[in-house]
Amino acid sequence: MEYEAKIGCTSANKLATSEAEPKYPVHDTKLIIPVTMTLLIMLIGMSLYQVVKYLLFPGLSLIKSNIITILFSSTVATIAVYFVLRNRQLLLQHTLKENAERKKAEAEVKNLNRDLEYHIREVETANKELESFSYSVSHDLRAPLRHIGGYVELLQKNASSVLDEKSLRYLNTISESAKRMGLLIDDLLTFSRIGRVEMQKTIFSLEAVVEECLKDLEREMKGREITWAISPLPDVYGDRFLINLVFQNLIANAIKFSSPRAQAKIEIGTVPGKDDEIVVFVRDNGVGFDMKYVDKLFGVFQRLHSSGQFEGTGIGLANVQRIIHRHGGKTWAEGSVDKGATFYVSIPKLIKGE
Repeated sequence: MEYEAKIGCTSANKLATSEAEPKYPVHDTKLIIPVTMTLLIMLIGMSLYQVVKYLLFPGLSLIKSNIITILFSSTVATIAVYFVLRNRQLLLQHTLKENAERKKAEAEVKNLNRDLEYHIREVETANKELESFSYSVSHDLRAPLRHIGGYVELLQKNASSVLDEKSLRYLNTISESAKRMGLLIDDLLTFSRIGRVEMQKTIFSLEAVVEECLKDLEREMKGREITWAISPLPDVYGDRFLINLVFQNLIANAIKFSSPRAQAKIEIGTVPGKDDEIVVFVRDNGVGFDMKYVDKLFGVFQRLHSSGQFEGTGIGLANVQRIIHRHGGKTWAEGSVDKGATFYVSIPKLIKGE
């Protein structure tokens, strides 16, 4: 991907026209005004001079009259030339200053482009290192984790008769921890891929996405009494797979954190936003959260409830925020303790012609 900083934007026709024009067309044109005014003043001055000379010095000799005329004309011409040249000097200084500022701006742009290229190379290097880390996580860490889980399972099957209840509880804790670490590795890999995957944007039905999410989460809803209030949802423009992942996380959280309620209620709908965005919310009547910790909600590994209360790795909402940010939107939440929570995501509208 190539990044370039530019100042201004000129079409080919305008560029060709500007090359054919004089170098300082505006400044040269302005010189006509002082020159014209100077000539008019000289003519008026000479006329007045002749009238005054005739009235005050009627008997003045021709030689003296010509000498006075020459001195007067030279003085007026000198003053006029001074003002013309002074104006020209100021215009030239202004032009030189503009050229110096333009060159300085061009140099700054070159430096910015150079810095940008350097940072791009750094990002590319970091991405390669991240890919290498992901490969290491998915292979080097998974193998010993599988061994731990496999041997614990063998011990539970083959040695359960000779182990006491306390030892069996230890084995069960090891097995659960290994499974949790496996889920954590999966979520970390998903989080790293979200930032690197190339988005395939299309126009699709958000209602269809929500229906798919509900179908995929039927297992989590088994045995639960949940009242759903789903308003009509608009079509959106984005990566369907990633947006599906967003609502998969938000709806799963609503189901999970409303589990203490005998009669859970989950709402999905839209609220008015800016003219260039669609704002969708997912609301539940679950355990909620304290608003003073709202900034921690979308952080990696940030949990406001212990893993003993609710399962999870603390990466789901971080994935939601990362996906929405990649689409050019934003995420936020509102809630209160034991009174439920509402999560909002904004998705930019597709502008006609884009």
